[in-house]
Amino acid sequence: MLLGASDTGKTTFLAWLARALQAQGRRVAVVDADVGQSSLGPPTTIGLSIVDRPFQSLQELPPASLYFVGSTTPRGYFLPMIVGTRRMVDRAQHLNVDRLIIDTCGFIAAEGGQILKRAQIAVVDPDVIICFQRGHECEGMLTAYRSCQRPRILRFHSSRACRQRSMGERRIHREQALQRYFAAPQGLTLSWDTVNLVETPLWRGEAFDVARALRHTQLDLSMILWAEYYNSELRLVTEGAFSALTVTELRRATGMRIQTWPAEAFYGRLLGLLDGAGDALGLGVLQRVHFTQHAIEVLASGSLDGICGIHWSHLCMGPHGALQRVSPETA
Repeated sequence: MLLGASDTGKTTFLAWLARALQAQGRRVAVVDADVGQSSLGPPTTIGLSIVDRPFQSLQELPPASLYFVGSTTPRGYFLPMIVGTRRMVDRAQHLNVDRLIIDTCGFIAAEGGQILKRAQIAVVDPDVIICFQRGHECEGMLTAYRSCQRPRILRFHSSRACRQRSMGERRIHREQALQRYFAAPQGLTLSWDTVNLVETPLWRGEAFDVARALRHTQLDLSMILWAEYYNSELRLVTEGAFSALTVTELRRATGMRIQTWPAEAFYGRLLGLLDGAGDALGLGVLQRVHFTQHAIEVLASGSLDGICGIHWSHLCMGPHGALQRVSPETA
């Protein structure tokens, strides 16, 4: 497992090591657990690739498996990061590889980053940790292993040739990676009645007939496209935004807590398209929801065969790969 802050040379070393091992005839697997600056697969995913041929750049290696985290930062996503790393390691071990190299994200100096790395180390149990440092930024975390026989710790000073990229450069790198990934997308329609739903804000509750329930009121309900009752809350999707006064009147008439979203709040949402085991076949961007048909239109890239589920994220993708985070309250 490779540890170190951003731009310390982890990925460059990983590529060199994987090439060297492959040249020796080893069957090598690489797990990329850097969801923001992914080398294997698109951003927001943890990727696994098998190195079975010479290569120049890690981007040349097709992913053998992907795990959709749904974020370009580990902050707030520690559990998916830990689970995804372990799952990709399991997938690699089932493929009978000789060597497995795991790259990690550069979030390490802060206490939260060290908690994440210690958890990843605990669930993966690597033989060797190779740590890249500019100074001593990782030493506070490595004290947890200084009297252990396993893992063995190897330390390297980061090369002066490693240039630290700005936040803007890292953002552009993500956007360009998503543009390449969605260069030739395909459209598909999925029924929310038949696919697995992961972290979706809708379609988890009981459909609610608003017109029938409120037939004795004078409220204008024509804007409501979908209604469901879930977790003691009435959830509504509307054509356009409801006014605060209308929401108050609905709350009074139903006696329920009300959550509303305009339909357009869902469009552009980045989705993980899952197989039956919960691994990601690819990514999709939600284009439109047809509420009367219980269907969603998705612009997708990756393998479209065997899609069994969708994993919702709190990211919207613009036309040029730009990602914008939205809060759960705004869908």
